[in-house]
Amino acid sequence: MSQVVAVQADDPVVTFFAVAGYQLSETWQDKRAISYTFTREAKSLWVRWLRSEDKVTAAQLEQFVQSVEQQSDDHLSACFIAADFSKAALTQAERDASEQLLLLRWHKHKLTPVYPYHQTVADSFQAKASSAEPLYIGVFTAKGGVGKTTIAAHLAGAFALMGQSVVLLDLDPDRNLRKLFADDNTSQDDVAMMQVPATRKGETAATIRVLAPEQWRARKFPDVNIVIADCSPVLSENPAKLIKRFDVCVMPTTLNPLGIAKHADVMTRTFAHIRTLNATARLMAVINNYDASADAQKRNAVLFAYLQSSLAAYFEADGRAMLIHPEEAKIRHSNSLLYWGYHIIEGSSPQLAFKETAGRSYPRSDFLQLAEVVEREALPNIVAVA
Repeated sequence: MSQVVAVQADDPVVTFFAVAGYQLSETWQDKRAISYTFTREAKSLWVRWLRSEDKVTAAQLEQFVQSVEQQSDDHLSACFIAADFSKAALTQAERDASEQLLLLRWHKHKLTPVYPYHQTVADSFQAKASSAEPLYIGVFTAKGGVGKTTIAAHLAGAFALMGQSVVLLDLDPDRNLRKLFADDNTSQDDVAMMQVPATRKGETAATIRVLAPEQWRARKFPDVNIVIADCSPVLSENPAKLIKRFDVCVMPTTLNPLGIAKHADVMTRTFAHIRTLNATARLMAVINNYDASADAQKRNAVLFAYLQSSLAAYFEADGRAMLIHPEEAKIRHSNSLLYWGYHIIEGSSPQLAFKETAGRSYPRSDFLQLAEVVEREALPNIVAVA
């Protein structure tokens, strides 16, 4: 519950915005943050100061931005203050946030703008990079049609947006990644790649390359720091040598009432198979094709709890396996993802489903949030290996 609080004369937030001519109207706080309302002429500014040492995640930032947008006030600006912001959160702000949003970092008793005045962020994979080994991510499937290849491709796109150099390994016998990334599917040329537009003006677009597993040699691609494998649905067809290298394994599933029990059984058997070859990889399941409509919230909660209970026995035995809660990351249902690959039919250049609609791309936000969870869960492995 929020409560009105008195403001100290030397409050750094009040001082910061007073310089710009803002006057404090009110302030209140809850368990996690202090909020302020400022006014200047006919405009209002809402400031939320998260009093925690944790980095703000992409999911937390999106929730804040949505709460601002729900006000439907063209004269309202907003500011989020935190100890720091994750790379995914900053990338999401640069892509989706309006000019009315300001992000400030509170560090050493000083407020510093980080958006729209973006500063260089330390590479979260610095420890891994120092060992000259990329981060390896495997994307598996519990059943056909849950979006394995789509997840692999767009997760690669999210990491590329965050400034990482990414290679996709196509382990699926159908070679769908190559078909989706190649400019000419009739050519026998092994080259398949896709350009991902840069985050900021003046930056070079990132390139995601698709390789067959036998083409991948780390020494041949010294710039690559993320390797994502679109794995074969037949577990035995995935090279054991590669599975042993995975830092994180991701498996998409859906909240389907008729399929949850079956999905859970296949998921646990797949995780158990991976574990026989790799004792340290983080194993995680993510909800795909998530219905984010208001009338589906109660149903989603019930289905998610049922899926959790179906996986509980395995997760209790394997402390490095997890089901990602939708509040942290999920892939929402969208037509842009449903029809991704249409460029093959119309003969246009390959592209990811990150195109903006009304200034927003939910797939882009969702995959940035998933990349952030993967990054966070991989870091303990990275530190241990480095």
